[in-house]
Amino acid sequence: MFSFIKWFGSMIENAKKKKGLWFTLLSVFSLLGIFLSLYFVNFLVSDVAKKTYENQKEQFELRLSNQLLTHKERTMAIATTITQNEKLKETIILNDENSTKDITKSATELKNRITQTLDNKNFSINFKQSDKFASLKTVNGILVQSDGAKFKAIMPLVKTEEFVSSVEVNENLESLVDIFEKEKREFLFMLNESSINKIDQFIKKSQYITLFEQFYIKEKAYNQGFIESVKHINYEKLKDDGYLKDKRYFYVLQKVFDVEGNEVGSAIIAQNMNEDNSFVNLVKNLVNSVTTVALGLIVSMILFLF
Repeated sequence: MFSFIKWFGSMIENAKKKKGLWFTLLSVFSLLGIFLSLYFVNFLVSDVAKKTYENQKEQFELRLSNQLLTHKERTMAIATTITQNEKLKETIILNDENSTKDITKSATELKNRITQTLDNKNFSINFKQSDKFASLKTVNGILVQSDGAKFKAIMPLVKTEEFVSSVEVNENLESLVDIFEKEKREFLFMLNESSINKIDQFIKKSQYITLFEQFYIKEKAYNQGFIESVKHINYEKLKDDGYLKDKRYFYVLQKVFDVEGNEVGSAIIAQNMNEDNSFVNLVKNLVNSVTTVALGLIVSMILFLF
């Protein structure tokens, strides 16, 4: 080791005597130092960026889960309020032609009131009647039926010796589009193969289009420009990582389940990267700033050595 150090010191002394060789060596080592330093800085900053994206993915997932829970609980709250309406119960028990008209009128009035109060046109209220042997069961959550995927709450309303009745409150899953639009985000819900088979064939053919060859979306319910962007992303990478970014959007994918715990499809939430204050741009600007500052410091230190 001592011999190597002595040899290396001797080589440096000889190089200093030959100024051309000395400056060449300094330049080579300086460039190597710059590239190595930039590599490590870029590695560290990229790691921070990745963790930021993963954290943002978790925030998007939490936001969607909260919205799904909120809408589920809202339909249940509305159904519960309706079941406490004694006048409505008395009307249902009469079970004659006039009461049927009154019930239809009540359903329309309730729907209009909810629509105005919540500024949401995606609600419907129905009163179902079955024979006296029907089971009284409360249902609350996402269901896929012949007319699409909905938040649904079904509650027993009246039981007599002749029949049982229940109230059914529905809200279209596509109502989440408006919620996320107000947050300057995009939302898209995709039904899987098993779920689309529950949809009425006419509705399926006239309203739904295929996405990624395994999902189906209600085309007119979503931003057409966003649909075009989604068509070109790498779905497998999005599925594996849970998030993906391209030149336009930062996407997050999350599975959606029905009341029985069955997977009915997946939701995509995205944020436009062209927004000046988008977190993706903030991360990109941070990376560029840190890299520039680091490069400046490295170059300054090398010039000082000269």
